[in-house]
Amino acid sequence: MAKKVGRSDKLEEVLGVLSRIKGVKHAFFLTKAMRTGLGKIEKEYPPIGPLTIRNDGVLECLKREHVACIVKDKGFRAPPHPTVLLVNGDEEVIGRELLPGEKVPEKPGRKNLFLGKDFVIFIGETSGKDARFVLPPVKFREVERIDGTSCVVSSSPSSLGDVFLRKQAGLRDDPKLASILVGFDLC
Repeated sequence: MAKKVGRSDKLEEVLGVLSRIKGVKHAFFLTKAMRTGLGKIEKEYPPIGPLTIRNDGVLECLKREHVACIVKDKGFRAPPHPTVLLVNGDEEVIGRELLPGEKVPEKPGRKNLFLGKDFVIFIGETSGKDARFVLPPVKFREVERIDGTSCVVSSSPSSLGDVFLRKQAGLRDDPKLASILVGFDLC
């Protein structure tokens, strides 16, 4: 007869998987206080000049039953799709993060304006009225592959949220490291 895996065993399995990913330096679960504090930070993030920031990914993670946090270095894998979008008031993408090595094709009637080497703004296709940055939820395949997990999403907290989480976890602030949240439910 097979041994039934309990919820705490499944949570330990998730934390073990996260800890073994290349580039991960720390992995832990958010406490209730961390979740509450981070939610407040991300909902009240101050605008950057005329642009606001909406961290949909973190807010989506916080809706999940469990939220893990990993603190990673530059050896961590690239995301499967852009983690920062610039959208207009009609929710049309007018700019986005570029993934490592990605080339943006030219399109008739559109000019690509590069901000540094990893962000592009599309000019000419749509209006930039009411533009804001959006950090969308991102898939996290390593946890999606674990039997018994569902509704898996990940996202990076804002810089304020990152500092808050590391302080709450008793970790020193190191600018060479960054946090990623992984929210999920158990079936």
